Amino acid sequence: MTNTPIVVELRIIEQIFRLSTTEEEKGTLINAVDLLNQRFQEFRAKAPRIEHNKLVIMVALELMQEVLSLNKSVQQYEQCEHLLKTILQSVETEKE
Repeated sequence: MTNTPIVVELRIIEQIFRLSTTEEEKGTLINAVDLLNQRFQEFRAKAPRIEHNKLVIMVALELMQEVLSLNKSVQQYEQCEHLLKTILQSVETEKE
C-alpha cells in the first residue's frame, strides 16, 4: 500500500461525495462513512419528522460526545500507566 492520494466516491447521509484519501486509509474512511450512515438512519427511524439538517447535527454531536469520552478514557489510562511506572520505579529503588 502506498500513500499516493486516490479519490473515492462515497454515499454519505443521502449525498454523494468524492473524497481524497490514500489506499492505506481507504478502509478506515469507508468504516467511518458506514458508521455515520448507520447512526443517521437510527436517528431518522427514531425521529422521522425532524429536518434533515437537524438530524445531521444531532448525529455529529453524539459522535463528538463519544470521541471526547474516549479521549478522556485514554487520558485517564495514561495517567494510571504513569502512576504505575512511578510506583514500580519506587519499588525497584527500595530493593536496591
